[in-house]
Formats: sequence, C-alpha cells, structure tokens
Amino acid sequence: MAKPSRTTVLAPFEGEEFAWFGKTSRFHQEDGRFFITTDDTKTGETTFEVAYTFGVYPLQQYLIPTDNGRLQSFTVAWDARPNNEGGQRWYHLTPDEYIAPNDPLHWSGLYQNWNNSCAECHSTDVNKNYDAANDSYNTTFSEVSVGCEACHGPGQAHLAWAQGDQSQAAPPWPSQLKQRAHWAFNDKAIAQRVSANDNDAQINTCARCHSRRSHLGDYQHGQALSQTHRLALLEPGLYYPDGQIQDEVFVHGSFIQSKMYQAGVTCTDCHNPHSGKIYTQTNALCASCHQPEVFDTAKHHHHQPSSAGAQCVDCHMSTTTYMGVDARRDHSMQIPRPDLTINTGTPNACNKCHEDKTADWAMMHLSEWGQLRRDQQTERTLAFHAASLGQAKGQQTLQEIALSEAQPAIWRASAINALGLNNQSALTTLQLALTSSDPLIRQSAVRQAGNLPDNLKNELLLPLLGDKDLSVRLTLAFALAGIADVNLSTAQAQQLRTLDTEYRAIAERHLDQAEQHLSLGDYETRQGNIEAALRRYQTALTKNPQLLAAYINKADVEANSGNNQEAINTLERGLTQIADNPDLAFALGLAHIRNQDYRQGLTQLASAAKAESARYRYTYAIALHGQGKLHDAIRTLRGVSRKWPNNEEALQALVQFAAEADDTRTALEAVRQLTELAPNNRQYQVWRQQLERSAIAR
Repeated sequence: MAKPSRTTVLAPFEGEEFAWFGKTSRFHQEDGRFFITTDDTKTGETTFEVAYTFGVYPLQQYLIPTDNGRLQSFTVAWDARPNNEGGQRWYHLTPDEYIAPNDPLHWSGLYQNWNNSCAECHSTDVNKNYDAANDSYNTTFSEVSVGCEACHGPGQAHLAWAQGDQSQAAPPWPSQLKQRAHWAFNDKAIAQRVSANDNDAQINTCARCHSRRSHLGDYQHGQALSQTHRLALLEPGLYYPDGQIQDEVFVHGSFIQSKMYQAGVTCTDCHNPHSGKIYTQTNALCASCHQPEVFDTAKHHHHQPSSAGAQCVDCHMSTTTYMGVDARRDHSMQIPRPDLTINTGTPNACNKCHEDKTADWAMMHLSEWGQLRRDQQTERTLAFHAASLGQAKGQQTLQEIALSEAQPAIWRASAINALGLNNQSALTTLQLALTSSDPLIRQSAVRQAGNLPDNLKNELLLPLLGDKDLSVRLTLAFALAGIADVNLSTAQAQQLRTLDTEYRAIAERHLDQAEQHLSLGDYETRQGNIEAALRRYQTALTKNPQLLAAYINKADVEANSGNNQEAINTLERGLTQIADNPDLAFALGLAHIRNQDYRQGLTQLASAAKAESARYRYTYAIALHGQGKLHDAIRTLRGVSRKWPNNEEALQALVQFAAEADDTRTALEAVRQLTELAPNNRQYQVWRQQLERSAIAR
C-alpha cells in the first residue's frame, strides 16, 4: 500500500476506458493526481481521486475514499504481469458476474471495504476505530505499508540507537524471526532436523496475515495466533475433503497440515522473509532436504527432465488462481491422488496439467508406477467426504483422527468439528479433546460441546472457565450463554460474568461487520434477550441483505416467541433477496405448516427438496405423507435411499410407508438395507422377519 505517484502507480492512467456489463470506468490523471471516473455507482457517473495504491504484483488495485472515513477497493484492477503472460491490462475481478451497486460485494459495499477487510495486513499498527453510532471510521496506522515493526515488534530501542550513539552494536529487535533448523541427510534420502527449532514463533507471526481467520482482540507482538485470531478449519467450501485449498484460504491452514511443518520446516526455509520470494525457482529448493539423486529423477517423477511435470512444486504444490490472475500454490504439499478425485471430487495435480485426460487415466498411470496405496490420507479424505454429505460411515475414523497425536492439530480440530455427537464413543472423544494442550483443538471441542443438552454441556465446559487462551474463552462464552446459575459456585458465576463482559467488549469492536451482528443475535438468543437478538439480526440484514443465516435465525426466534406470521414475513423477504434458496424455502415451508397452511408448506418444501439434501427430501416426504399423498411420499423416499443409502431415518420411514401401502417388496428392500447398516439393531431384525413372513404368505 502506498500513496499514489508516478512511481507507485503501475497502470497508465492516461484516459483508458474499461467497460463491464454496460458500466464504464475511465482512468486518468491531472497535476500528478490520479482519478477514476465511473458510472458503476448508485448515483450515476462520479469522479473519485485515488487515495492509495494497493498491491504490486501480479495485480494492483486502487483505494477510493467514499463516505464516513471509508476506503473502498475498486474492483477494476490493473494486471501487473508482463505482456507475454497476458498482463498490462485493466480487468474486472468478477468478469462473468454482474454485481449491482446495492450488493455488499460491489466495490462500494461492505466486503470491499479496506478499513475492515484489508488494513490489518497491509499497513503497520492499524487501529480500525469504527464508531457504530455514526457508522463511521477514523482508521489510523503508524506506517502506510508493512514496516519492520509489523513483524519484528516495537522498534523504540532500535530507533533510539539509530538516532544516537552508533558506536555500540544495534540492539536486537524483540523478535529476530530467524528460526531455522539445521538439517542433515544422515544416510537417508530425506534430511532430518539436527538442531532444536521452535518454529511456532516465526509461523505465528506470518500466520497473522497469511491465513483465513477472523480477528479477535488487539494484536500484540509475540502472542500466539489463537490469542488474537480465530483460524478457519478444514470445512467444506474452504478446503476439499483431502485438505487441498478450495476457497481463498491463503497459506497457513494449508501449511500446518504438511509433513514439512510437522518436521520443523519454517517459512524462511523456503522464502525470503522480506520479499516473500522463494530462494530459487528450480528443484534445488526442494533438494536442500530431498536428495535429488532419489527424487529429481525420471524414476520418481516419470517425466522428461526439466519439463513442467519434473518440477517438484507442479506435482506437490499445484496452483489455484484467485482474483483472476493470482496463481497460489497449495502448501499442504500432497502426493497427487486421482483415485480420491474419482471417489470424492477433490482435484489432483495430474489432471490440472493434463486437462484433456480423465482422472481414471491418471490413476492408471500412477498405479502402473506403484504410486497408489490405501493409506492414512485415503481414510481421512473419505471420512471428511462422508461427513460433508451428512453420512455416518466415517465417524469412527473422525474420532480416531481427533485423538491421534500423530495427526496435525488442524486435522484433529476439523475432525472434532465434523463429529456427530449421537453416541457415547463420540462424547468420550469430545471429552478428551477438551483437555488438549492445543488451543485449536480445545476451541473446536468447546464449540461442539455447546450443542449438547444443558446438563451435559455444563458438566464438560464449566471446568474450562479459566482457560488462558482468548479464542477458547470466547467460544466458551458463546457455548455457555444463557446457562442457569442456580447450581454454580460464586467463583463460577463471577467467571461467567467476566466471560460475558469480554465477549461483548470484543464484539463491540467489530460492529461494522454484518456477521458480528448475526453472532451477537445468536448470543442474545441463547441468553434469552429476545428483543436485543431481533435488533441484532435486523442490523445484520441492513448491512448485508443477502446474509442467509440472519433471515433463518431471526425467523426461528420470531416463531419460538409465538409470532409465526412475522417469521413467514422474514423468510419471504429473504427469498426476495436470495431467490430460490433451498434453506429459506425449507424454513418457510415449515413455517407455513405451523400455520396449518399445508398447500403453501408443501410448495416450499418441494422447492427445498430440489437441493442435494437428504434432510430436505426426507422432510418433504413426511409432509406428503401427512397430507395423504402416500405414494408420492414413498417415491420421494426411494429416491433418498438410492442417493443416500446409509440414511437410516429415510429407510425407517420407507419401511413404514411401504408397509402401509401394502408394498411388501419395497418395504423388504428397505429393511434389508437397514439390517446391513445396523446388524445388531433388534427392531430392524423384527421388521425384517415380519416382512419376510408376509412375503412368503403371499
């Protein structure tokens, strides 16, 4: 980030025009000042002066001042790559999707706001200073770009030395960030660490910005990431089931999955910490720890030497392009697995390069080379894939991952997050996770425990009231919000009040975020503060009219408060903003049924059932049965059982409805599936015996 000048502005700004969905922007300069004139606004053509440049390579954006102290990131960007790579041009960050000026994703909207979304990592010592009463910012920073203190800590001593007597050696910075281990091959193909290395100090510093995370309290140099931020877990939509990057998650969550991180590799083993560039673009970088005689050979990579396929990073750190031109490498550093592509839809490096070939083709070659095997990664990926589909078959594997010290902490925390807490084994896993020394694991376990019945939740979570980690405490405050204090000790009651104060104080700092109001609405709901909750949800929707969860949660509170008609109104408003959304349709269908408007209810549930959701289709079938449409219900359930053959709930209903329809064949097929899924379930065995006798009698 820099003040605009002919040196810092990479784009020409010589009157170029750029058109996008009928909107035209012109880039020009006058007297050394840079301007953008655009009709992509709410009020028609307007000229804005560029306040700052934002980024350098491979793209540069321009920050525009709007109202109330806001700086907005204009979404027509300059492609800074050279001509021979397709650069040196203006382009739109969402070229194929029109975003209207009233959309929060528009350049003038909530999610292109520098103060909230960008400033922390692009300037030094940033204070957002949002004033909720006036919906305004007075954001400050000590340096416009990323300075020494952003990473190395307070520099007063160094500054005093620089301005005074320099005959003595310069004082050390609070953090040197030179943590690099020494490595030796020791007659092995992969180098082993031969010196101690506390790599977390460096990695926590880098992770503060190079991660997908939400901001908690003020950053203070030297703190662990979990004391200032909440790291995103390996969830669907962010990561693929095997942990590869999917959405724009940056690097940290990917890297801490890797064997390199587990071995003690740090960021600076590969990257120059000041430029961010790697030390060499060749395989020599990897060869510093992986003997080239073993790995940089055709026997290993099965490609022509010096070809793209012979480059370590192209097979083990494939790229995904974000922001149109920014190709970022996956730092989980995995072995290509086209078999997992076939089974779960995860990408693989082979087919990213050989786009004209199938995953079956790639799997055949890897199999011929002896590179495919069912291993820990296979089981882990299949378990997370099953969980993403709502299937129970991977739950045992998830429990094993959660408790395995050999697994990376982010995988363990993510496994806990995906657990179904419907049996004693899962509850035992959760209880053990709550005692973990790793705050990421404890935080995930606390979040899950917050969904348990009050008596069990309190038993598990009250011992954690004095947790030293901020991310854990804030999660704990939410999980225990609304707890009855009749059986609490005086000390516990005081600790809960302290948690509540801390939670609210940090939330108040981020009231510029729609999601923060949504979270506060949920928090107030848990505490029974219904009017306060409804106000929070409404504020969230005012800031972002497309915030799905705010509509659904607000409607739930309204319905539970006895105002089902207002819940219907809320959900209908949601559908005007997010057309054809199955989640809103499902909630609206249930709301109409509560009002005994079964025609409207079935219409909305039918709309929701078009989604790939076993729950929505099952519920639609139950509603059809309730309205006497028995055969339609059976047909719907048969579709569910074919697509989700492990869904016991749907199979149970199918057995009962088919038997009611005197369709013994369908009922028997379903009950046989049930006995295969749960061979020790006595009720299923009884049903099967009864139906088999009935079939014989016919």
